[in-house]
Amino acid sequence: KPVILLLLNGRPLTIQWENEYCTAIVECWFPGTEGGNAIAEVVFGLYNPSGKLTMTWPQNIGQIPVYYNCKDTGRPFNLMNTTKLNNQLYQDDKDRSRYIDLSTNNPLYPFGYGLSYTKYDYQSPLIVNKNLLHGDNDQLIVSVTVQNIGQYDGEEIVQLYVSDPVASDVTRSCKELKNYKKLLLRSGEQQEIQFNVTVEDLKFYNQNLEYIWEEGEFIIHIGPNSQETQIIIINWLKE
Repeated sequence: KPVILLLLNGRPLTIQWENEYCTAIVECWFPGTEGGNAIAEVVFGLYNPSGKLTMTWPQNIGQIPVYYNCKDTGRPFNLMNTTKLNNQLYQDDKDRSRYIDLSTNNPLYPFGYGLSYTKYDYQSPLIVNKNLLHGDNDQLIVSVTVQNIGQYDGEEIVQLYVSDPVASDVTRSCKELKNYKKLLLRSGEQQEIQFNVTVEDLKFYNQNLEYIWEEGEFIIHIGPNSQETQIIIINWLKE
């Protein structure tokens, strides 16, 4: 029989078994006095949920602490690092950071993850108004087309993240959430959504606690969560 698991909790859990065997999982958190009515409307299809997780859920407690905006380990620097031996190329795993008893380093549910009764397609490529920008007053416009390819109307939260691979005196997070937009899509409908990125989205605190931005290469990510994103690389110079 189809089994729906309702979770009432205040923090992420390790639910690998439940993820594999339950037909659906509804994260209810602590919903308050009207929670029962709200949960019933979701379970019986009177409301199509659109919520996204505001924290990362690990596969195993050994992954904790786990969060989307972590610092890069730097291993390996080259993802295609190979060793040539007897004219054969072998992938070099000795410098990789990975779990021996897990199939992947990825979390069970990444930050920003969430499902509904319909599905959304992000397969259109990201489009930018320019790849090279200059100065404090320039602006990057990134657009993507999202389509509801399911049978039901729904609301999707499109998320934009920014990565700054190199900084002068501090290490940067792998990516940081900078913007999001929620849109209503009827079944079969598609919309083009635009984000405006300014230098405010590039800023960080340096070692002197000055809130600055530095010129260089930046990676723009857009997707339904922090893990399943499309990327485009741009360069932003001071002058």
